[in-house]
Amino acid sequence: MFHKNNQSGVAKANRGLANKKETIPSIITKDIDILGNIVSDGNVDFDGNLNGNIRCATLTIRANGTVKGEVIGNHVMVYGTVKGLIRAKHVQFFAGANVEGIIMHETIVIEDGAMVDGKFKRTDKIQPAEEESEDSDSSFAFDEEPAASAEIKVLENIRLIR
Repeated sequence: MFHKNNQSGVAKANRGLANKKETIPSIITKDIDILGNIVSDGNVDFDGNLNGNIRCATLTIRANGTVKGEVIGNHVMVYGTVKGLIRAKHVQFFAGANVEGIIMHETIVIEDGAMVDGKFKRTDKIQPAEEESEDSDSSFAFDEEPAASAEIKVLENIRLIR
């Protein structure tokens, strides 16, 4: 009887893994310069230069990585440079990070040695991709509260490429 319960638990765990979308991380090395947008349903390990926007589930901006534009994801880890808007559930800035802009987050960690110059906005209204309807063309939904007109103008100016 104990053996059957154990197999049942294993079967449930395997079904849970089968439902998750398994992807290989996209790796962008330091010798790549991109002018445009990057969109991924999975993980992105970024060490290049981007003048544009990036949207993915998990983003790691390495020490040589530079992003000038909008960063959207569930989890964003920054070792390099970001100038622009960051919207994520979980944000981490590590020593050596250089961030300038608006950071919208649920949780944030700033390590000693990170340079951050910007506005922080805590939001618990970011919805994960699993809760979003199938007819939506975006991988992530963000229900933001109405902002003041001055803040909207700042956000519009930060978006480089739409």
